[in-house]
Amino acid sequence: MFQQQLIRGVGLAIAVCTMSAHATQHVVVNEAQIPVSDQSQKTQANAVIEALTQVMVKVSGNTTVLQNPGVRAALRKPEAYLRSYRFSYSGNETFYVAEFDKTKLTELMKREGLPLWGERRPETIVWLATETDDNERIILDESSPTPVGEMLVNTAKTRGVPVSLPLMDLTDSANISIYDVWGRFVQSLTASSQRYGVDNIIGARLYKNAPGEMPSIPEGLPASSNAYQDGSIQDKRTGEASAAEQPPSGQLDLSDVNSVTGDVSDGMSNGVNLQANEEQQASLAGDEVTATAAMMNEAQDMPPFTMDEFTQYAQKAQEGEYALDWVFVGNGKVSYGSIFADEPTSLTQQLVDAYANYLSSQYAVIPGAVDAERVQISVSVANLDSLKKYANANAYLKSLSVIEEAMLTGQTGSVATYNLTLLGTPEDLLNTVRLESKLRPVTDAFGQVVEGYTFYWNE
Repeated sequence: MFQQQLIRGVGLAIAVCTMSAHATQHVVVNEAQIPVSDQSQKTQANAVIEALTQVMVKVSGNTTVLQNPGVRAALRKPEAYLRSYRFSYSGNETFYVAEFDKTKLTELMKREGLPLWGERRPETIVWLATETDDNERIILDESSPTPVGEMLVNTAKTRGVPVSLPLMDLTDSANISIYDVWGRFVQSLTASSQRYGVDNIIGARLYKNAPGEMPSIPEGLPASSNAYQDGSIQDKRTGEASAAEQPPSGQLDLSDVNSVTGDVSDGMSNGVNLQANEEQQASLAGDEVTATAAMMNEAQDMPPFTMDEFTQYAQKAQEGEYALDWVFVGNGKVSYGSIFADEPTSLTQQLVDAYANYLSSQYAVIPGAVDAERVQISVSVANLDSLKKYANANAYLKSLSVIEEAMLTGQTGSVATYNLTLLGTPEDLLNTVRLESKLRPVTDAFGQVVEGYTFYWNE
């Protein structure tokens, strides 16, 4: 996170920052699709409640909103929020599709002070290796449906999180192997994900958590003994032990999942947390190429797991019949952990649920969390040299969930100045615009980012 001071003008020398475009999807958050057995009034009454429940979670990004008294009251009268409904059909299945009033939902979230997550959401690719009944290890792909893969994709759709599995075509097969995914090697996962243009990467292996057994290590993997008995992790760069009780700010945290390893209280599950170094911090200013290279170099220095970690897995056989070990790469950070359950599909569902909660914590805005008074800032946007660009920029600003009101206060040449009333903080605004390349930070003649909320409009 970083802060910039307010300025009202743009310098004469304007250069566009070389920030690469982020991969985002527009998610329809006010619509839900519920499978039904018939079209009776009783079935519809139950379906509309379930649909609004799903929408409330998608709009906020977190399941905890369902405990809010205002939300619970709305669920008792879902018709007050219903805009339209219809039935759709797929094969032998019938679905009740409900669309709810977006304005009323937003007003409810504001009134109750609940998180409000916009429609622009980062894309994620999941490399998931698992074992078949014949003890063959495979990488799940989008063209070969499996119960585990379908649960992952369906849960992500329900939570409003754009998630996809790899193609595993000839290109993927040449770039990554089952051992790369099974070993959760960050370097291979990052390099193989470049073709998909995603923001975040999840690599995972799912296996039977049999007593006395542990996942085998690919040949040639260097053994390490960085993990201490108390669960802390030794930093190979400094030789110092870092406490594992709390994950670094902004990293994926699965502590709210019931089956997370119990060794680490309220933190990462038996995992390694890597703080972003100075090169990785450059990604916050748009230098994602440098950040990616830094993460890949870091992966070469630190193996994704240790022999001590495997010993701990063997001791945790009673946690569940199956285990899922994951690695998360995104936002200039790398995190590792494990979860356990008695059913394989339950593991992927819990993984996606926890991941959706994490993304919400990064991008959702909590109206009223700052002060009773709305935060107002002045933003300058360059390259608005046509009526079409002005209209598009105006519509874009007003579409962001973090912005309550955007008012044009002046224009000099192709530079427009807006007064923005925010529902959250200026940092929330910066986090939101980073998801797309519509607004790019302006740099000076020396390539340095200009201080202030100064952007360049990119169609």
